[in-house]
Amino acid sequence: MAETSNQPVVEPVKMPTIKLERKSLSAVNAWAIALSLFLGYSAIFSAIAGFTKKWAFSIPFFGRFMGSNAAVPTLLLTVLFAVAFGIFGLVTIGKVTDAEAMKKSWSNISKLFLGFVIVYAIDMIGIALYSLMSLGRGKSFDQGELWLNSFLPTLISAIGACAMWFIGKQIAAGKTSILRIVSIAAAGIAIIAFILVFVQLLVKFYGKSSKYDYDDYDDYDYSKVLDLFK
Repeated sequence: MAETSNQPVVEPVKMPTIKLERKSLSAVNAWAIALSLFLGYSAIFSAIAGFTKKWAFSIPFFGRFMGSNAAVPTLLLTVLFAVAFGIFGLVTIGKVTDAEAMKKSWSNISKLFLGFVIVYAIDMIGIALYSLMSLGRGKSFDQGELWLNSFLPTLISAIGACAMWFIGKQIAAGKTSILRIVSIAAAGIAIIAFILVFVQLLVKFYGKSSKYDYDDYDDYDYSKVLDLFK
């Protein structure tokens, strides 16, 4: 008679348990919420621009980290990261117990986004100066495109960075009561951005004016290709 046992024949796979120190968790939580807010905010405007034909809005900085050989659009990757960061920040907000480490992290975040604000401000000044220098070129230079596709996206990014600087400064100053609201807002904005990006990509692929209409290949005369080898 076969021997039986209550023990499993194959030992279960034991997943490693990731434990973060209080300071590390506070820092990771703060940066996750901040990135979710800013990336989600930027992705919303990028998706809106995708519905138009003349306006372009690119995700600031983040696209450079994804590389140029990504098989999927950078916008989709961006919004997925925003949702992941937002959910992580919302789930772990209740586990943050080190108030000082949390304030320090948000202080660093506010300083970083203040730097972004300064960069964007310089960028907008440069755009304005370039526009003034090109006024004498007449119709050969498109002023509308310069202001629509360069100045406006930079202004929107500057507003978002300024808001992040203000939020970080408030939390670093001790107003930790708004942290729960900020974490919920980050997850909510990221989810809204994901929905907009998802719909925009569907319209891009399946809309009437889509350049990705693969059904057109069914009507292609392949005999022309064969003639090249005769």
